[in-house]
Amino acid sequence: MSHRLIIVGSPRPSGRSAALADELFQACIEECPDDGVSILSVASLTIGGCIACDTCEKPSSSERMLPEEGDPLYPHPFAQKSDAWCHRCIFDDDMDEVRKHLDAADELIVVTPIYFSGVPSQLKALLDRLQPYYWSDMRKIGKRPLRVHLVGEGGDPHGVKPALGVLKSALAVAGFRLETVLDWRGRISSDGEILEDAEIHEYH
Repeated sequence: MSHRLIIVGSPRPSGRSAALADELFQACIEECPDDGVSILSVASLTIGGCIACDTCEKPSSSERMLPEEGDPLYPHPFAQKSDAWCHRCIFDDDMDEVRKHLDAADELIVVTPIYFSGVPSQLKALLDRLQPYYWSDMRKIGKRPLRVHLVGEGGDPHGVKPALGVLKSALAVAGFRLETVLDWRGRISSDGEILEDAEIHEYH
């Protein structure tokens, strides 16, 4: 059984991104009923910004506690092989739960609006807090697929390359490789109705 994780990067608990994420969540359940799927929204998470203290650079000596076999958040084989678990942040907040979901994921789906060619600050805080993975060997063990859904009204003359660069860089250290970008900008109404199909870009 595989497990998919959907991260919603909008600070709004409802809106275009939330509506699309709900559609994707339901599609995962309908198309793969035997697989696991979880959804995390930055709108409901408390995640402090990285303060660059480098505490996570040094491995912790604390004992690793794995969930029981069959737990939907049992770590992916890549995460089990990695020493990422012993690189810990000094902050005790919702990022610990995010990391459990990331470590369990066979596939990661990120749904995010575009703010001035980048991602919202709440999502950026989550991405910056992936620093413990940077000091680990996770990115050297293997890569799992990352799919990004871009949401917004569209029309920004500066495009989305800065946002994609941040997502690719940060999530690579956690063991994910960007494979597909689905551009929904201008294709979803303000109340969440899908008006037309996304423009799809494949990365290899």
